[in-house]
Amino acid sequence: MSSRTCEAMIEDYFRKLFQALIVSPAVTSFRTAKQRIQEEDGYIRIKCRLARGQRLEFAEYVQLRGRAVAVITYNYHWQDSHGMLLKRWDNVPHHKHLDSFPHHAHTSETEVISAGPATLEDVLKEIEDRLELRLTTDPRRRPRT
Repeated sequence: MSSRTCEAMIEDYFRKLFQALIVSPAVTSFRTAKQRIQEEDGYIRIKCRLARGQRLEFAEYVQLRGRAVAVITYNYHWQDSHGMLLKRWDNVPHHKHLDSFPHHAHTSETEVISAGPATLEDVLKEIEDRLELRLTTDPRRRPRT
């Protein structure tokens, strides 16, 4: 693959993140704090304002693996309108005792629980559900068959 094709794949992946933020009823605004795209990897950090004055800040480091973009490291930090942690999902390898290592979630400043690999869509869904912002017409909310 050419370096331009590789960079375009990462750009496309980042555009999908932007689109998820645009369509989420929880997100009132967002800005890119940092974005770097190189030939075979990329990094993005985004700060979001959410409904009810809450905030979400997240970062992802991605690499090309074959013809796919793989998320190597991530962190999603959700806080209330007073700056208190509501939940943080990440895969920093520092909780080796958890079954889901390195993936985990912080539910308070002192409590860490097992959690599967998180994606922005997973995080937004949880935030929307907890804020009761989901619409029944939302295609991501359709019952599973």
